[in-house]
Amino acid sequence: MSHPEDFDLALSTRWFTKEPPAFPLPSMKVLGPCTSNWTWTWEQDFTDTTKTLICAVLWTDTKAMTKVRVTWKRSDPMGTVKAEQKHYPAPPHPSEETLDKAHQLYGGNIAVWAEEAVGTTVGDGECWTLIQRALIDLANTYGRFGKEPPLLSQGRTHGHPILTLTASSVGSNSGLLQLADVRRGDIIELKGAHFQIITEEAPKEVPGQWGKWQKGAGEKNVRLSHHTAIVVGVDGDKLRVVEQNGCVQGGVGEESYDFGDGGMLRGEMVVFRVVGESMGGGGFVAEWEDE
Repeated sequence: MSHPEDFDLALSTRWFTKEPPAFPLPSMKVLGPCTSNWTWTWEQDFTDTTKTLICAVLWTDTKAMTKVRVTWKRSDPMGTVKAEQKHYPAPPHPSEETLDKAHQLYGGNIAVWAEEAVGTTVGDGECWTLIQRALIDLANTYGRFGKEPPLLSQGRTHGHPILTLTASSVGSNSGLLQLADVRRGDIIELKGAHFQIITEEAPKEVPGQWGKWQKGAGEKNVRLSHHTAIVVGVDGDKLRVVEQNGCVQGGVGEESYDFGDGGMLRGEMVVFRVVGESMGGGGFVAEWEDE
């Protein structure tokens, strides 16, 4: 979806009179994952109060956006309501040069922020909060120095997707991290993922065979229904990540996930490149721009 026609605003339901308003509307939600915000004002005279509600909805997968302005009088909402819509198309697909510049500007600082958080608990301890807080902190810093801030996360979308990988894909997944140019500071989203991780253990002496040792190994199964992590290194088909509420429950820790053949047994991974806020759909604020 890039430039939708007008939506059915279902004004008869009086959703716009509720606080908070029942927005986004069902006709909008069916188009895919989205996020929204709103603001309202009022003007009062001797006879009545006129209210104005402005809502904005952003589809997180495409960055297309729609804004709605509704006005009505408090004494007679249904008899006086008026509504307008404006639609903003999805921004163009970023070039490789643009994505490279985004990495140079944001990637290293995102990774360092995450590494410095290891051993702590960020916010409420949930996985998503780690990248949310990182981007908010960095946005404030970039703004103070007159640099374009990074685009903040919109739901489980963290910039521009550069790779989608599924365990059930036909063919080999080996080498795809390099082909997609996944880098330090990128963000991964996992859905329904199941990993079997083999860990090395200290060598142990073979019972009954003096002087003979064997290399030990352990195995752990990791299942993640929805999980967010920050890439801090790429080693072949493995991603080294900093994550919260993963390997350390409720805290920030380091882990490594294998996305080559046989690494991710089930599920899906999407890799995002954090980009500048100017690529977020033309200003995601609930303001009405008069033409």
